[in-house]
Amino acid sequence: MTLKSIIVVASGEDSDTDVIASAAKLSARFGAQVSVVPAFPDPAAGLVSYGAGLQDIGDAAERILASERVAQERLESLARDIAAKEKASVSVEKRALLPALALAPAAILADLVLFSGDAAKASLAGLFAETLLSTRAPVLLTKGAPLAGGPIAIAWDGSAQAARAVRAALPLLQKASGALILRNVDDETKEAEASSSEQLRAFLARHEVNNIAPMEVRGARVADSLLSAARAEKCELLVAGAYGRPRLFEMVLGGTTRTLVQAPGGPSLLFSH
Repeated sequence: MTLKSIIVVASGEDSDTDVIASAAKLSARFGAQVSVVPAFPDPAAGLVSYGAGLQDIGDAAERILASERVAQERLESLARDIAAKEKASVSVEKRALLPALALAPAAILADLVLFSGDAAKASLAGLFAETLLSTRAPVLLTKGAPLAGGPIAIAWDGSAQAARAVRAALPLLQKASGALILRNVDDETKEAEASSSEQLRAFLARHEVNNIAPMEVRGARVADSLLSAARAEKCELLVAGAYGRPRLFEMVLGGTTRTLVQAPGGPSLLFSH
């Protein structure tokens, strides 16, 4: 398996540099086409207010259009520089009026959709969740250095979401120095499925993933136990199913997905719903 179609969701912030660079390195490694989709906040929000004159609105609209052109040109220049440095194939789309609607049809056929970890927990949090839940595209949140073939951890609970994440991560797993299967034995909600970690190990072996090691972790705070183990083993990526419980439940009470996204520092995260 390989990666041939990668989408980067750009926020217009400084973090775009790192996420585009990560995508470009994957492009060079797998021969993938990278498409950067701008998802800047709508600069026209709040433009029209009660009592504003037509001339005021017209002047503001001109300033907004000029600002958008500058942001687009800056993003295109950044992508060109990174593509040249990494010898990668990177293109930049024009910002759509509604970025979410422009992203959806591209994401459903993408091998990976990349968000900056910082943007996914702040300015693009809604778009990140919508991409996972509506398109069910595999989403990679970049945190820290680009992936370089180091060990990868898998948060395994036997769920369909976790299985989809593993399948999406197979090209990365096949080039990784090792795969660590993490199972939280205190996660009572998945007790009936916990025995399937050996099935996962056999699946990975059939797909030529090397140095597979199962590890049991403990702790009522599942996300913390997974992150602690992944960091201790110096894993550069954690693969996990996302939003296994209803989204409202996750939003109100918190959940593993939310905690992983909000956690500072690495590893990077690959999610699938």
